[in-house]
Amino acid sequence: MFEISDFLVGVSLAFLIYIGLQKLGNASKRAPLPPGPKGLPLVGNLSDLPPPGVFEAHHWLKFKDIYVRYVPDWVPGASFKRLAKKWASELDDLAEKPYAFVKHQHASGKQDNSFVSRLLKVGESTEEARFTTKWSALSLYAAGADTTVSSISLFFLAMILYPDVQEKAQEEIDGVIGNERLPDCSDRPSLPYVNAVVKEVLRWNPVVPMGLPHTSTVDDVFEGYFIPKDGLIMPNIWYFAHDPEVHHEPMRFNPERFLSTDGSQPEQDPHTYTFGFGRRVCPGRVLADNALFLNIAQSLAVLHIRKDEYGAQPELLFTPGMISHPEPFKAAITPRSPHHERLIRSLEQEFPWEQSDSHVIEKMQRQAS
Repeated sequence: MFEISDFLVGVSLAFLIYIGLQKLGNASKRAPLPPGPKGLPLVGNLSDLPPPGVFEAHHWLKFKDIYVRYVPDWVPGASFKRLAKKWASELDDLAEKPYAFVKHQHASGKQDNSFVSRLLKVGESTEEARFTTKWSALSLYAAGADTTVSSISLFFLAMILYPDVQEKAQEEIDGVIGNERLPDCSDRPSLPYVNAVVKEVLRWNPVVPMGLPHTSTVDDVFEGYFIPKDGLIMPNIWYFAHDPEVHHEPMRFNPERFLSTDGSQPEQDPHTYTFGFGRRVCPGRVLADNALFLNIAQSLAVLHIRKDEYGAQPELLFTPGMISHPEPFKAAITPRSPHHERLIRSLEQEFPWEQSDSHVIEKMQRQAS
């Protein structure tokens, strides 16, 4: 006997099958998603999976307003809240303690001229102004505290591994500047090879290999690939810098790739991609680039950079993470001559050593506790 329930079940199944076929049809008409990384034999992309908790955190992010307020830290799956609180506390200290120090020195009439001290002179009439001063100062410091150090470390490593590059750069400096003073930014147009060394340092191992994340605001199709709205877009800076179709022998440190000495066209300038793109481009890129040039040019002018006392060849290894650093390595760094040593020591007269303010900070910490 025919039951109405059987009829309804049949209609429901037919409807679901129809919807499914419609979605499959639409999906087949839509451009494909960009390809993922190529997998290994048998295991595929297992090694590329994120650590435990990442998928869960992404899933529960849409409910953040609820669980951040109401879910206790001890609930299974909420351990990220404890980690977030720890990071937030450390970040607050990083912003608050230097600000409190400058404010203390300002009140004592002992402050040096700085970004924060100038804003304190203007006055902070509201809590919002205080917040802006404190966190703007942290942004200025944090953006360059780690990145420029990484580039300078990479430069020293490259000079050990490629002594011919070091020698050629020193010959250019000696011929243009002489040995009576240190190079400065005004000399940059006259030092094309040294400037090419700066570019090659930026390209050889980009400080931020995967750049900063961007998000698509609308559905889009780029070169035949579908990019969905709100999709996370990571610019693979490392690949841009090592694309063999753009950079010849990309793993080799070769500043001459940016010069046209043999009549060929210079390769793509890494300044066009290593500092990011769009609204998230590095706001301090001009300062960082000039600081890197000064460090490289002045180091080459007065220093020999060689293997350590045992002649050990350092390995070309880098730390993983958002900011990439060379793994620690040993080097022998000496003045190029007694005259160059005197030139180095003359800087102590121009910029004399001063007592550290650590005792003031220690006193402030004791009073706070």
